[in-house]
Amino acid sequence: MQDTEKKSPETERPRQGRHAAPKPAVEPADPVEKDVPVEEEVLLGEEGEIPLRRKKKTGKKAGVASGNAKKSNGKHSGKKPRAKGKKKRGAKILNAVPPLFSDKKFHRKKSLFEIMSATSEDGPFKPLRIFGHEIRFWPLFLLVLLAMLVGVIVISNGNVTVVSEQVTVVGLPSDLENYSILVISDMNGKRFGDQQSSLARQVDSLGYNMILCVGDMVGSDGDPEPFYEFLEGISHPERVYFVAGDSDPGPYVEVARDIQGTLQQIVLEDWILGAIERGANYVDAPVKVSVGSSNVWLTPSNFLNVEAISYRETWREQMQQEEDGTISGLESDYNSLPFTSYRYALAQKFYDAANSISSSDLLICLSHIVPSDGFIESAATHDNDDGLYLFEPELIVSGHYCGGVWKIPVLGAFYVPNRMLPRYGWFPAKEDVNGLSKIGESQVYLTGGLSTNSKLPFLFFRAFNDPEINMLTLTAKLPDNMLESAVWTGN
Repeated sequence: MQDTEKKSPETERPRQGRHAAPKPAVEPADPVEKDVPVEEEVLLGEEGEIPLRRKKKTGKKAGVASGNAKKSNGKHSGKKPRAKGKKKRGAKILNAVPPLFSDKKFHRKKSLFEIMSATSEDGPFKPLRIFGHEIRFWPLFLLVLLAMLVGVIVISNGNVTVVSEQVTVVGLPSDLENYSILVISDMNGKRFGDQQSSLARQVDSLGYNMILCVGDMVGSDGDPEPFYEFLEGISHPERVYFVAGDSDPGPYVEVARDIQGTLQQIVLEDWILGAIERGANYVDAPVKVSVGSSNVWLTPSNFLNVEAISYRETWREQMQQEEDGTISGLESDYNSLPFTSYRYALAQKFYDAANSISSSDLLICLSHIVPSDGFIESAATHDNDDGLYLFEPELIVSGHYCGGVWKIPVLGAFYVPNRMLPRYGWFPAKEDVNGLSKIGESQVYLTGGLSTNSKLPFLFFRAFNDPEINMLTLTAKLPDNMLESAVWTGN
């Protein structure tokens, strides 16, 4: 049977020619894709350039999936809107993978050189502008300058300077003309060279007649070895005369030694006995040094303004009382008797000196701390004709201040521990710290010393103040400046 049913124009497909234009492809309405595993793609670079995780689902149209992605609020998607506080899973993975070349992770620590030289506008130090000129790298320059300053201070603290001074003494005997006295103070256990070799060699090259060590040669540490090494290193330790300073141990032991020996060996500190054994002379009473037919007397300052007879009698009576107490069995008198006997021996030496010294002799006073002006001037009021007092000394030699320890250029010494001075010791005058000055008829010489003042622990090094020893040359000739003044006055 023939199919006579006629097809309608709508359902009948027109025949296309061989060379007809191709019909545009229509994307299938419901494409079906195979299951594709989840892929993650992480690219190197900035954080914003890393793509989110891409996930393909099966049974969904690509167009529908992309349309759902565009809907931010989910109103037309048929799904509940995503909570605001939640993050997408892809973003969570993105945050979990840190950038490989993050500036924070690979930040290199800057050296001190780079930090100190960074004087750009965005650096830690801004450039300085002085008189219209921009100065860069000033922190680095400041650091180098500080290092150089420390080096200079360290080197200068190890070098000893010799300061020469001429001391004019009116009526000086001819035997004492050009008599040289080397003054050393405040060693405080410091060494200059191996076993004081540098200091000893420098001292022996000066050709001294006498060495006066005016205290703090051992210091508060109590180590006498540097002082011993100095005495053993010089050629003439027998010319050394020394006194104890305020930082030195003693000079007396706390408990008398229970030994058979001299009073010195029983009551004096070990460092003093050690120095005496090495040839030095301990001055705790007036001592006479003969030079030709003339005499030089050395005395501690505590014997000035003291009446010799009453001083001797006081200690003699005290010694007799303790002797009686010792016989009676008093332990206190037994313990103090050696010290009292030693002090009586000193009083006897003082009495003999006051009755032996003459006006033609030279009297030099040794004092670690310079006496006050009133104490020195009062010594001139006593008459020595009856042998009761020592007369006013021609020369007083002291130390203690160490030249002020720190010296500020132009201003001078920074501080000395003397509240009796103007400004309570701050920025003292030069004559109150170092050098030669005159009080009444006495001349006072203050040496700068070798080390620092133990009373000032915060000034533990010398700044712009080299260690020094001082060569004093005695003469009866007036200095040139005094001669010029005399000639001008006469005109």
